[in-house]
Amino acid sequence: MRVRDRTASLGGSETVTRNRLFGAVLILIIGASVVLGGLLGIAPKLDEIQAANTQRTAVLARNAQQEADLIVLKRDFAGIAELRTYLATLQGAVPVDAEIPEFLDEVGVIARQNGVTLNSLDISDAVAFLPEAVPATESAITAEAPTAAATDATVVAEASSPLTPENYLAVTVSLTIAGAHSNLFDFVAGLQHGQRSIAISTVQTDTGDGTAENTMSVVGTIYVLLDPSELAHAK
Repeated sequence: MRVRDRTASLGGSETVTRNRLFGAVLILIIGASVVLGGLLGIAPKLDEIQAANTQRTAVLARNAQQEADLIVLKRDFAGIAELRTYLATLQGAVPVDAEIPEFLDEVGVIARQNGVTLNSLDISDAVAFLPEAVPATESAITAEAPTAAATDATVVAEASSPLTPENYLAVTVSLTIAGAHSNLFDFVAGLQHGQRSIAISTVQTDTGDGTAENTMSVVGTIYVLLDPSELAHAK
């Protein structure tokens, strides 16, 4: 009886051990399944998170660039009023039209301000502006021929200039005024510093002591810069 009981006890102990081992293995398998399943489920989420972070970084960089551009635009726009005023001054000095009546009014105002009498004023027709040729130097005269580099540089300079005979016109103005000697020169100074730009080429006056009435002849040139859009439309 004791041998049987012992054998039965040993058999029951082995069964319990096997059951425990089976249970432990089963728990490991279940745990591994849970962990692997979790990893397989988390991996796509991690990819989504990484993609979202990459997109967020790109958006932040784009926003930073746009903010920097906005700062530059605000700074440039802050001076737009000054630029518009300067542009209006330039357009008044060299308008896109001859504006002869406005120029005559300005000359009359300057004459009255300086106490001179405008005896005559002649305005020629507008002609294509041609810059004066540069006088040849002695070295240039003695040289046999200009170098190819100098010729190319001249051609490039002429081609790159925005002022051409097609868009830049010259109008010759000849006038005669009378008044005190000092007033005549004050008139010329006022004409040179007026709203309309004028290049005075000739000034002739008779001698005077500053008290008697003297006469003066003035020849100058005013300019017209044609509107590029109108030129393109005309073509």
